[in-house]
Formats: sequence, C-alpha cells, structure tokens
Amino acid sequence: MKVVILGCATSTGVPIIGCQCHVCTSDNPKNKRTRCSVFIESRGKNILIDSSTDLRFQALKHNITRLDAVLYTHSHADHTHGIDELRTFNFVNDMVIPCYGNSFTINNLKNNFGYIFDGVYSAGGKPKLELNIVEDDFDFDGMSIIPVEINHASWMILGYRIGNFAYLTDCSGIPSESMEKLHGLDLLIISALRYREHPAHFNIEQAIQMTQKINPKLAVFTHMGHQVEYDTLLSELPDNIVPAYDGMEVELD
Repeated sequence: MKVVILGCATSTGVPIIGCQCHVCTSDNPKNKRTRCSVFIESRGKNILIDSSTDLRFQALKHNITRLDAVLYTHSHADHTHGIDELRTFNFVNDMVIPCYGNSFTINNLKNNFGYIFDGVYSAGGKPKLELNIVEDDFDFDGMSIIPVEINHASWMILGYRIGNFAYLTDCSGIPSESMEKLHGLDLLIISALRYREHPAHFNIEQAIQMTQKINPKLAVFTHMGHQVEYDTLLSELPDNIVPAYDGMEVELD
C-alpha cells in the first residue's frame, strides 16, 4: 500500500492570501501546503480521502487519473469543495464513484451540493457519485476499511483505518472506543494545527501526547497552519513523529 499526502494545510492553505509572515514568504517548498487530502494505492485500487478545494491541482501534480472510491471525513468546505472535480474522473473512466461518510456528512453533501444529487439533467455534466452511509467496518474490493469516530469540536466525524494505516484529521478528541481501533499502527497521520490551543483541533502538544498514547511506528502531523514552519517543527518532534509536506509518500506492507 502506498499513501500519498496530497495536501497538509488547514482551511486557508499556506501561504495565506495577503500574509507576509516568515512561513507564508518562505522559500522552503515544504512550507507550501494545499488543503488536506490523502491518496491511497492498494490492491490495484485508488482511494481518495476527502475531495479538497485543491483537488484538480493535486491530481494533475501526482498524475492521478482514476479514483475507485472517496472516503469523506466530514463536510467542511476545505474537505469537500473539490467535489465537482470528480466528474472528470467519471468522464475519463466511464464509471460512477462510490463515496462514503457518516450519516451527518452524507446528508450535508446532499444539501450543500444539491445540484449533483437532484436528478435533473445538466448539459455541462455533473459528478456521478454513489453515496454510502458508513455505520460500521466495511469491505471495499477486499480491503477492510474501519471507520474511527473522532471529535471535531461538537461534531463527531470519521477517521479511517486501512490495514496498519490510520488517518485522523481535524481531530480535537478521540473517544476510548475509537482508541481501541488504533492499536498496532505502522503509520498514523494526525492533525496538529498550531502551537496555541484551538477548540476544534489538536495543537502540536496535544497531538504529540495523543500520538504517544497510540504509539504507532511512525506518525505524521498534518492539517498545519501558517504558524508552523516545517524545519523548526521537525527539529522539535520526537524521533517517530515528523511533519507532513505536500507530496510525501509512505510505502506500507
């Protein structure tokens, strides 16, 4: 299984429009972050987690020409507003794309993007998507996909575990039942927004503490804001934790 971090930024992206801080004006390409999304290649299938605002750019950069499924963590704009780009994959591959999320997310997708799901013909074309409500573990073409409920402020959203890889973005808490699903990970990707606390996201200290409880072989911090400078954070983290950067790839057995 190959995991590719397509984007690792918070909702604004980095650099932020109009900002002149030292991270937004940095020459380090690892400080250039598009909106949060992950691409997984496994068993000959391509799975996307979240259709970020920057999906078109990300797909072109990484030569992604087919998507077999999309897993949605939640329905905030930075994780869903690339949904219209999915129609290009429909055109190229002549297929309907199954999409998965909890009932709250699926209902929000129907409401937020009603033009896709209203059944009305559109001459310009619109995404052909099959929405599936996730209530428990499910099988996708021989892959066991385990939904992991996590807190995002007052929202209960989904992370996902596939094999020994888990993806937990926009996380502000992990219920004890979900912690039980995170034993024995080779790779954990978890959000770490900034140094100061935030009501809806782990800050860096909280993400470190949670990672140490989960104890994966490798943890990667994602969903980072412009307060986070890549090299500085890398120098501050424990040996088994690293910051994400756009295009980062991890190969797993």
